[in-house]
Amino acid sequence: MSSDHFALPQDRSQEVLIPLEPLKELLVKLFVRMGMFQVEAEIAADRLIEADLRGIHSHGSRAAERYLDAMDMGDIDPRAQILTVTETPAIAVLDGSKAMGHVAATRAMELAIKKASEVGTGTVTVRNSHHFGAAAVYVLMAVEAGMIGYCTTNTGRATVAAHGSTQGATANNAIAWGAPAREGAPFVLDMACAKTSWGKLDTLAMYGLPVPPGYALDSEGNETTDSSAVKTLLPAAGPRGYGLAMVSSILTGALTGGRLPIHKKRAPELEGSEHFFYVIDIKQFVEEDKFHEAMSSATEAIHQLNPVNKNERVLLPGEQEWEQTQQSLQEGLYVHRDHAGLLKELAERVKFDVPW
Repeated sequence: MSSDHFALPQDRSQEVLIPLEPLKELLVKLFVRMGMFQVEAEIAADRLIEADLRGIHSHGSRAAERYLDAMDMGDIDPRAQILTVTETPAIAVLDGSKAMGHVAATRAMELAIKKASEVGTGTVTVRNSHHFGAAAVYVLMAVEAGMIGYCTTNTGRATVAAHGSTQGATANNAIAWGAPAREGAPFVLDMACAKTSWGKLDTLAMYGLPVPPGYALDSEGNETTDSSAVKTLLPAAGPRGYGLAMVSSILTGALTGGRLPIHKKRAPELEGSEHFFYVIDIKQFVEEDKFHEAMSSATEAIHQLNPVNKNERVLLPGEQEWEQTQQSLQEGLYVHRDHAGLLKELAERVKFDVPW
């Protein structure tokens, strides 16, 4: 569940079905061609496809070209050695060495999970990294380990207005929380701190749809529904989204020894990104059975609440995306034809015949 109020567009007449195995094979080939080690190329491909499975195509395989171009320009180092700067039993500070963000973030979350299993909680920050894609995919790693996970990231320059201003004050930092469930969908809150993400605006434009009113400002500070004119996004829920974005900036920019977005001026690929990961080992706080009983009884009660619209169910954050994932694992991915076409063009670089 994200902080915006519009559903992502779906229009089967504009979409192509992509099978998952060839998609992963293509992404791995593309990353290895740029110099990535096979195992790290597979990590990056997995994180992108996990975003696609959840319906977050803007942060999935559609973004691959962006990372390949950044490797081409030398902004992302495909063979970067991720270094441990500081470490205690409970915390670590990593230097991403300009690695692909998905790889640095995966290593950090794995380390946070390991520390949580040993001492109850694990906290890992990453500096000198890059855009890590969809935040949900990292908290799901903690969920799969039976733990609660949190992460946030500092994505780049200030593109989200301060509440009460028409100018950018923070980046559109993503935050995500995940908690395991015994059966069915885990709880996953994954949200942009603005009213929507830049990637979702790209998706709307792809489908020929305008930006919803009240979401964005142009270069003059006036409200706009024209995606090509958007300069600044408005914070989610006014001061609340602005405050959350500032918290993310502090936990990432300031806590890693980096800079807050207000002092970043260039594209995210040039400025880099910083990340923060936090994991809680449930069983060191409470009996796991008690935790799961509390969660499942609350979930059941929430599902039985009266819906505003008779045709819609009352859902918890993450349920819709979990259902989308189950469907995509069975059928493959439905993506916009421009997305499918872009992947086909990328496939020509590695002489890979795509089956779509």
